Amino acid sequence: MQQAILNRGPATFGQLSLWRSIQNIPSVACNLPQVWALPSGATKESVERALEVLEERHASLRTRFEDSVEHGLTQVVWTPAPAGLDVTEGEPAAVAEDLAAVPFDLAADRPWRARIVTAQGAAAWLVICFHHIAVDAWAINQLSEEFSALLAGRQLPASAPNCLDLAADQWSDTRQGRRRSARKHWQEILRSAPPMARDRAPEAVSSRWARHGSSAGAQAARRIADRLNVSAPSVLIAAFCASLARQTGEEQVLVAVYTNNRSDPRWESLVAAQNQIVPLLVTVDPAEEFDAFVTKVHWELVRSYKHGAYNVDDMLEVGRANGYAGTVNGAFEGSVSGFFRYFFNYLGEYQAGQTTPPLDMETGTGGRNIGAPLYLQVQDGDVLTCTLRENSSATGFDTVTGILHGFEDVLVASGASR
Repeated sequence: MQQAILNRGPATFGQLSLWRSIQNIPSVACNLPQVWALPSGATKESVERALEVLEERHASLRTRFEDSVEHGLTQVVWTPAPAGLDVTEGEPAAVAEDLAAVPFDLAADRPWRARIVTAQGAAAWLVICFHHIAVDAWAINQLSEEFSALLAGRQLPASAPNCLDLAADQWSDTRQGRRRSARKHWQEILRSAPPMARDRAPEAVSSRWARHGSSAGAQAARRIADRLNVSAPSVLIAAFCASLARQTGEEQVLVAVYTNNRSDPRWESLVAAQNQIVPLLVTVDPAEEFDAFVTKVHWELVRSYKHGAYNVDDMLEVGRANGYAGTVNGAFEGSVSGFFRYFFNYLGEYQAGQTTPPLDMETGTGGRNIGAPLYLQVQDGDVLTCTLRENSSATGFDTVTGILHGFEDVLVASGASR
């Protein structure tokens, strides 16, 4: 089957934001490998057919990108292609590592690749690697569910939304007021924020991480959220900010918070990278009760979420006008991600079945790394799994382990206080 270009149009806000942020980081940092267990009786043909249905259904899985001065970033949607999977015997984790080690050419490649892994000759796993510009964590969970449904012989809904329609909506005249409001929101926050942080020796930046699982933290976060009638991410971000303030002595904390931008029912099931970062600026008073602090953070977060979909180039202009330009540590040049030292990403139960939460503190230096100065990822569930990665000129693990211990301490103390 010969492929052909089907359609083209401007990039969505999410695609453009991601494009800006990945231009100066290792391309493989954008690769998201997954291991999906196959049901008994799955065959190469049934797996390929399911993937072909998904690619036909979700245009982001067959979209390439062109960037030009004249037209800006353009998404180019191609016709579907056969899956054409290779089959190998081996360890799925090793295969996932191999697939993730190969960069995607976003102008020429479809943004996913996959391989069937067998156990004793039978198809046991699908290892699939996506480029982040095609999917976010929400989309990956959705694709996993749809893939399982197809293998089980269940029908999917008749149609799915697409990125060309979303982009047309986001850039339309009817959205002009919302674009202005988002710009004003960023302007208000950056005007009130402390001066942009800068690593004193960006040429000497190195990477380290700590990971910790806490069932007590998970239970405490749920109790606090229920008690205050706020979201779990609000509780967790508040605990992160409180721990940061304890560790650094900062009275104001500016955090880049990832939002999935799926509150509009029209785009909730869109398979794409819809997530963008929003700025959260909070004042931390050590004398303030944590419940009151959580409530304050929650409403500030809700306000930022309302402006979660925006033209990143507008915000780069706003940043320059308010002393925010360049990067904290050399990563994310040309992106608003460069403005921030602290990042928070709530993943929900993303990949919950593929990871084993560590109950003791783990530390290391390798693994996927987008270059953020201090980046906390939280996976929810019976155990709260928190991974904090630092990219700075500092050395040692004291900062990342100290913040994670403080994060858990804040949650557990507050969760047990009422």
